[in-house]
Amino acid sequence: MKLPLCLWGCCGWHIELLFATLKQRGLEIESSQLESMAAIQKLCIMALSVAVMILQLTLGRENTAETADLVFDASRQRFVEQLVPDVEGHTEKQKNPYPIGSLAWVAWLIARLGGWSGYRSQRPPGFQTMYRGLQQFEMMFSGWQLAAP
Repeated sequence: MKLPLCLWGCCGWHIELLFATLKQRGLEIESSQLESMAAIQKLCIMALSVAVMILQLTLGRENTAETADLVFDASRQRFVEQLVPDVEGHTEKQKNPYPIGSLAWVAWLIARLGGWSGYRSQRPPGFQTMYRGLQQFEMMFSGWQLAAP
């Protein structure tokens, strides 16, 4: 099947972003000091899954058509529902404006955890913000799971 040239260009840019996330924008996979091929392969697979999630969150910042199922399982989405009120600010401008359960809704929360203020007048959150937010989210989610009955 032949793809139009403009579609290849778009895919190429997303691939560039994915590898930039793997290399420089957070994961820094090139700085690992693993020696065995098996260990490097395992690291690459884990890092690639995280990089894809960061790319999905970053590109889905305003995508209300896509559901949060794209990046989070049901238990993580339940945790997001409990976490959003604590992360939202006190003003209307700092409330999550996106529909519950959408990819944009989850991306907004992850960006807030990564240090983004939530104001639309600010630059949209980028890869590093999403990476920091995802790290923070996963630590909080692990604690939430441990505390759950």
